[in-house]
Amino acid sequence: MTDDPFQNPPFWASRLINLPTTKTIGKGKMLFRVSHRFYPTVRSGYESFYGLNGPAYILLSLGYGITNNFSVTLGHSNLYNEFELSLQWLAFNQGQGWMHPFSLAFSGGGSLITQKQEGKKVFRSENAKLNLQMSLSRQVTNSFSLLMVPAYSSNTNHYPYNLEPPSKETWVLGAGGRWTIIDDFSFIGEWVPVLSGYKANAHGWGSGFEYKIGGHVFEVFGTNCFGLTSDQLLPGGDLKLSKKDYRIGFNIFRTF
Repeated sequence: MTDDPFQNPPFWASRLINLPTTKTIGKGKMLFRVSHRFYPTVRSGYESFYGLNGPAYILLSLGYGITNNFSVTLGHSNLYNEFELSLQWLAFNQGQGWMHPFSLAFSGGGSLITQKQEGKKVFRSENAKLNLQMSLSRQVTNSFSLLMVPAYSSNTNHYPYNLEPPSKETWVLGAGGRWTIIDDFSFIGEWVPVLSGYKANAHGWGSGFEYKIGGHVFEVFGTNCFGLTSDQLLPGGDLKLSKKDYRIGFNIFRTF
């Protein structure tokens, strides 16, 4: 039995920009997600309309709640034509019998790159990746929540243009939070530093705003990452925060 002193959940969406939250889909419900990352940066200027006129990477996914605490999701990203199958299990919620000071959920899955390469087969070990993420959320007040996500991903250095040896893993410790400013309008932010293994040009980060209305949740933000599946984004991004450069992205979640 849950004795929850808060009116709102710690997070409205299953993703805090990129990091998985402890939000579940719910038994018998479906969650449709659209994630969009413009590749050009804001500093590219008016010629690309500050990145909005440039090419973009897109992920479409559909999840189904098998139980209130367990769900399965299938997604596809046009980046490397990659498919991702993921599972989520909510172990417990914060405040259940006042015994748990936080909520805990596990997310795991795998992805497969299906982009064709001359002379190579699609179904080979170099194209397959696995990941495991543990989401711990703490709702401090009705309007302020924190999130921590230790995560692991295999084979993150598969890119054909990399000079380093392939099949290198990545370990990260992501952190973020959501602060509701007024009603269902919130500020969201996250920082995803790589602890060991393969790392992109910079640690991943993102910040922006979230708005919930009915069964929809909208997120608009700046980020240095262009990856969309868990295995794509965990190694970090290509833009450095010290250079004050970022790209625009958004997520749309619809539960029905």
